[in-house]
Amino acid sequence: MSATSVSKDAQLPPHGLNSQHNHWLERKIGELVAEDFRRAHVFSQFGIDFCCGGGKPLSIACERADIDPAKVVAALNAATLTGSKEDELNQLPLDQLIEYIESTHHQYVREKAPLLVEYSEKMVRAHGEHYAEIVPFAGWVRALVEDLMPHLMKEEKILFPAIRGLSQAEHIETCFGHIGNPINAMQHEHEEVGLILQKLHELTNDFTPPEHACTTWRVCYATLAEFEADLHQHIHLENNILFPKALGLAQ
Repeated sequence: MSATSVSKDAQLPPHGLNSQHNHWLERKIGELVAEDFRRAHVFSQFGIDFCCGGGKPLSIACERADIDPAKVVAALNAATLTGSKEDELNQLPLDQLIEYIESTHHQYVREKAPLLVEYSEKMVRAHGEHYAEIVPFAGWVRALVEDLMPHLMKEEKILFPAIRGLSQAEHIETCFGHIGNPINAMQHEHEEVGLILQKLHELTNDFTPPEHACTTWRVCYATLAEFEADLHQHIHLENNILFPKALGLAQ
């Protein structure tokens, strides 16, 4: 079942306005999305970062994004709360959630990242001399890919096996001490990816190709927008679902 379509102009219900506001606005974004993935769709509609920015209270996120919190709360109340594939992911045992992340999101990155590099480098060859933004754009695309590839390997070879061991009550020898250490490192790398994406947004007018853009240019921007959407879901699953549950097991 897909998320209920909501409008940014939706109004709050008249009853219980203040208490309802406080219930939502005091909560952290990551916790809200962890309870119901469809809230991620609402946050995306309003331009609120629910993955790397998941540790912020909703009130702070609205303030920083210059968004009327009443409209966000109305949209959250309107979102469907039961019955989706996303809910099922939240209920998976950790080893199965890891398998899903690897087979879905890690695989997606490995398939699409080389295409992004190829498209951006082709843009440089064809248009780099005439459009100043293309060369730095290609550099940031490469930086994104070069950050992500070793990141995936560290998760697959070091962190994820340790979390699997925790979930199955197995003792696994590690070189990093408490599970919180590699989790903190991965979260920091997620934040770095978020900063690179922010820079790419700035360079591309939010992945909007200019009127003179060639087909490769347009395909590259569209692929990058899709790539970012997948990364948001990917990072959300790790930051707001997998990692907190792993830390809970380690207590």
